[in-house]
Amino acid sequence: MMLYKKEHLSCISYKTDESDGFRHIKVAEGGTIEFHRDSVHNLVFMLDGGIHLDTPDGLHRKIGPNEMVLVPKSCVFTYYVRENSEMIIFSFRILKSVCDKLFIQRMLEHQEGFEPLGVLPFRQPIESFIHTMVFYLNEGLNCEHLHEIKEKELFLLLRAFYSRRELTKLFHEILGEADFRSLVVQNFMRVKNIGELAALANMGRTTFDSKFKTVFGMSARQWILVQIAKQVKMKAMDPDITISDLMDEFNFNSATHFNWFCKKQFKCTPLELIRSCRRIAAAQSGKKSGGSKKKKG
Repeated sequence: MMLYKKEHLSCISYKTDESDGFRHIKVAEGGTIEFHRDSVHNLVFMLDGGIHLDTPDGLHRKIGPNEMVLVPKSCVFTYYVRENSEMIIFSFRILKSVCDKLFIQRMLEHQEGFEPLGVLPFRQPIESFIHTMVFYLNEGLNCEHLHEIKEKELFLLLRAFYSRRELTKLFHEILGEADFRSLVVQNFMRVKNIGELAALANMGRTTFDSKFKTVFGMSARQWILVQIAKQVKMKAMDPDITISDLMDEFNFNSATHFNWFCKKQFKCTPLELIRSCRRIAAAQSGKKSGGSKKKKG
């Protein structure tokens, strides 16, 4: 048992913000997990049970015992928990260590050919590291300095005991120009046009367009339309959603504009999209009827 617990809990460095650092989570079948996906990347280490992740593109991942997966910031997905599960989630906004940043930058040459949400198995000493974190957190040892030290240790162990290709599989979705990517992901839904996004990046439009294509592999306009389409499709699965709701939420200023968007992105009208998405949601719910209600991540 940890000694002097009152002193620890009253320390100015005691960590109260759960949106970053390490968290130990136990969730019952059908329970909810807070990923804080709008602001942080989440590295999930599954100890027991499992979670299922689904993306709007039809990608399905199951993360089982002794496996880890990175859920990137602003990733659009749903999840469900079919059994009692236990995990450690390490949430981070940026990598603090220069060594870690440099190591991840060197993965760029290996990043082709990987699907999103790559899963890796635990390997010693990662397994021991995770169980040690469970012990610390359960004992109430939740100092900010400990989280910083253990973050450095985690990435040191990953670099030492996993190949560069394995780590690229895990981290490839956050490779590249991390700060630029983060700025785009966090702000593309908040600006009125690409010119405003370029201004936020302190770039001229030509420089911005060139950098965007280098980092994201397509034009800003194409990428933004794809991201909005993913979110529209996810929202359209809500059984209570209406066309007006979708237009309001995604700032479509006319029915004609929204109809054009749906025809362009989904090859159907808004009403056909809603009906199709409801059928998909109902089918998925039927397949998982022995499990739990799906949660949005």
